[in-house]
Amino acid sequence: MTSLNKLSNQEVLPPQGSIITDQSEYTLETSPKSKRKIRVLVAITVLGTGGATNVVLDLANHLNQSPEFEVLLITGPIPPSRNDLTPLAHQMNIPIQMVPNLINHIDPLVNFKAITDLRRIMVAGDFDVVHTHSSVAGVVGRLAAYFARVPVIIHHVHGWGLHEKMSTISRILYLNLERLCARFTNQLIVVSKTDIQKGLEYRIANEEKYALIYNGIDQERFEQTVDEQQIRVELGLKPESDLVGMVGRLDEQKNPLDFVRAAAIVSASYDNVQFVFIGDGPLKNDSEKLIRELGLQDNFFLLGYRDDVTRIMPVLKITALSSLWEGLPIVFLEALCAGKPIVANNVDGAKEIVIDGETGYLVTPGDPSEMAEKILALLNDDSLCYDMGGIAKNRSEYYSVERMVSEIEQLYKDQLKNSHLIVEA
Repeated sequence: MTSLNKLSNQEVLPPQGSIITDQSEYTLETSPKSKRKIRVLVAITVLGTGGATNVVLDLANHLNQSPEFEVLLITGPIPPSRNDLTPLAHQMNIPIQMVPNLINHIDPLVNFKAITDLRRIMVAGDFDVVHTHSSVAGVVGRLAAYFARVPVIIHHVHGWGLHEKMSTISRILYLNLERLCARFTNQLIVVSKTDIQKGLEYRIANEEKYALIYNGIDQERFEQTVDEQQIRVELGLKPESDLVGMVGRLDEQKNPLDFVRAAAIVSASYDNVQFVFIGDGPLKNDSEKLIRELGLQDNFFLLGYRDDVTRIMPVLKITALSSLWEGLPIVFLEALCAGKPIVANNVDGAKEIVIDGETGYLVTPGDPSEMAEKILALLNDDSLCYDMGGIAKNRSEYYSVERMVSEIEQLYKDQLKNSHLIVEA
């Protein structure tokens, strides 16, 4: 973890009791004979498909299995356009509670009820740490934690929720809420250096509030040997075609239509190529329409949501990402681990993972012809593609889930000590 200066103690709410640590056990000063674990509430607005959900599930699973922690995962209802991953949390035996008022959009009355609901849960659970993810849960969760007098409040920034297409009113509201909540947030975890720079430019918080913790993945799952021909048959692909794939949601952020346009340009000059998009979302119909208009029905496949990306990634020759804004995409880490070169829009944290000309190429957002040019460069040069994939694989080791959760766990402990809630035995 790259952490800047710690939060001053003045901004931490006074704890109701203090915890003394003896190795992995913690004793409340207000009750010397009782011993308990550190209690962490993790909140995310929607537990649907996406990188933030992956991080939340990995973190909650780690805390749930740790002898030092107790965890409760809080989430809201799943919108119709999202795939529900709460069954996965149940499979992991993660304690989880759905709060109906924790919705994924602004509705002052419902949002206020969510704050009240979350505060009640936090007080009843006597939590030591509240760790929020995503914009709405980040605001209502932190406000609830403030009113519940939770000693340590952490917010995880998976890329700032600001983009060019936001209305002026939405932008002002978002910035003001983030600035307000940052005042009583102990630490803002960011997933890229770019997010620190943007946070400073937006005047959300001072530099010492930010802690850089890169995302991590379960790397073993992307190092498995797969039956490539069987997978191709399952997906309806040609036996020997070069495969270019993108993983993400079919939504405005991921900008799938530009990937389809790039595919059309590539297909016009390279015969033996096919494209797959893994994911679902509100732009599915628009994507299908554009695929038909560009005559790509036999070469571009929308696979929808799949829980076997680990099987499909090894079959790809190139990974692409046409996003207009990002934090640190999990798919980049998956591609690195699978040894695949990446062609991606040069947005936000992309340049911290994709080393232009070494592990792939960074291209101008909104320019599918440039993306197509770089894809063609790799398709036409097997040696270059192989070398870039090898460099990518070598760089992947750092981005492990074990390193990520270890750094977050240490941040919790550091902040509890800074808050005088934990002292060394």
